[in-house]
Parts: sequence; structure tokens; C-alpha cells
Amino acid sequence: MTKIAVSSGDPAGIGPDICIKAFGNKKDLIYKPIVFGNLDLFEERAAQINQEIAIKEYRGEDEDSLSSDFLWIVNKPIGTEISAGKPDPKSAKYIINIFEESVKKTISNEFNAIVTCPINKEVINAGGIPFTGHTEELARLSKSKKVVMMLANQKIKIALASTHIPLSAVSDFINKSHLEEVVKIIYKSLKDYWNKDEPLIKVLGINPHASDGGYIGNEENEVIIPALQNLKEKGIDTIGPISADTAFIEKEGEKADVFLAMFHDQGLPVIKTMGFGETVNVTLGLPFIRTSVDHGTAYDKAGLGNADESSLVAAMDMAFSMSTKI
Repeated sequence: MTKIAVSSGDPAGIGPDICIKAFGNKKDLIYKPIVFGNLDLFEERAAQINQEIAIKEYRGEDEDSLSSDFLWIVNKPIGTEISAGKPDPKSAKYIINIFEESVKKTISNEFNAIVTCPINKEVINAGGIPFTGHTEELARLSKSKKVVMMLANQKIKIALASTHIPLSAVSDFINKSHLEEVVKIIYKSLKDYWNKDEPLIKVLGINPHASDGGYIGNEENEVIIPALQNLKEKGIDTIGPISADTAFIEKEGEKADVFLAMFHDQGLPVIKTMGFGETVNVTLGLPFIRTSVDHGTAYDKAGLGNADESSLVAAMDMAFSMSTKI
């Protein structure tokens, strides 16, 4: 049985709500979710959203001892009172603590994968802890040289050559070496986790119309095309650079295994429009499996009982699939 760590995110957000709805009520799941959070908070939130669940503290039990009658919690102190929907910078240490411990226990192979619930970077930074994002911290904690952010659903996969940087910095950030490393990580991940023998990666251009042959910028000619030529010589199947405005319109027989967008808002609006709530954030290039929900903390829904747990379920299903290659 696959054992998956779940970092429950901001305690004032919907992280606890969706964990309760997804894993409580004696659900018989094909994996064993272990939630990193606060036992008292979860009991209070369950009552608040009218969910009758039995919660038990996890102390390192093996899979056979983890009854589906319980929601299993790695209990961590918050150190402050939490009200649903009211973010508190005093909870920053708790948020980072549950995240980092869940990662470290996954690295040590106590868990087969980790799934993360939403956090708020502003809350963490306001609490005195410098924090750029999950992806960057995962790379630091695992000492990974380079990681790649990819979003995936049943229809499409879109990876990013750059993530949370200003648009003005993208052109300098994406050099030939970086692009080749990103494509290699994507290629290896598709083979390792999705059983793709010869994956096809479609690479978008940076400029409108992929520069129109150099009339609208030179990044395509100077960076992307030489990088893709090198990759093809190594047996990695790529197409590009493709104009982003038509790249996602595919004819039968031309379906890409993954698209590589050059910057955050070039690719993510497409996939979130196609399947918001069903899309999963995956970090590639780590020495372990990590997936995440595709939404934020949604403070306005916390504690009301109407938070949609479908993205968390999708993230868990994908983590299970990647770990078992099913």
C-alpha cells in the first residue's frame, strides 16, 4: 500500500477542509494519506464544516496498521489561535514546519510521495520567514540542482521554463544551457513516471509568432533553435519553437506529451481554463514525487463546508499513479 504525506498548508485556508472531505468519513482509499497538521485544529474544523470523522495521531505506523476508519494526523503545534478565513502571520512557523517535515520524511522514504495543500507566501514572509514558493523550497531541501514546474490534467500537460520571475527577466533567464536541462528533466520524467517510451515535447517561442523568423526578437534563433537541435542529436524528440497563439491547437496524430511554455502566464491560463479543479501541480527533477493542488488558500471558503476537494483528490491520484507507474 502506498503511503503519501500531505502537507495541509495554511491553517486559516481551505487546506484542512479539503483534507477532511477527501480523506475522512472512513473512505476506503487505494493509498494511505498521512496529513501533517494540528489535531485540535482538524477536530474543530471538522465540526465547523459538519463532517463527522475520527482522527488519530500518526506515530510512524506501517501501512497494515493504518486503518481507514481514521484520518491520520502528524500532530504539530500551531502556537497561535486560528480562525478560519483569517490568515495570521503568527502561523508562518507552523506552515513551514509541517511542510519541511513532510518533505524530509518523504526524502527518507517513510512516504512514497508528498502532496501539498495551498499556502500564502505573503503570510509566511510577513511572519518573518523568507519564502519564494513550494517549488524553490523543494529544490533547496532536496539539494536538487534544477527542478521544473509542470501542471497536468487528463487533457494536457504544460511545463514551465521559468516560474515566479518578472516578465522583464524571462529573456535573460532562459539561456541555451538552462533550456536543454529543463527539456532533459521533462523527458526523463515522462519516461520514468508516465511510461512514455518516446515522449514528444512541443516547445513554445518567447516572442509573438515565435519571432517571425527574427523580425520580432532574436531569442528563438539564438537560444531555442540551437538548444532543440542539440537535444534532437541526443535522441530527444522536440518540436519548436512554436507560436504560443496556435501551439495548443493540435490535429489528430500531432498530440504532444507535454508543452513547454517559456513563462508562467504563457502556459498556465490555458491549462487552468481547460480543467481548473482537475489540474495538478507536479514538481519534476526531485529525488521523490511531489504533487499539489492547482488553487490557492481560498480564505473566503474556509470553514464553510463548500470547499471543493477535487483538485486534492486529483493530486493524490496522480502521486499514487506516479509512484506505482499505473
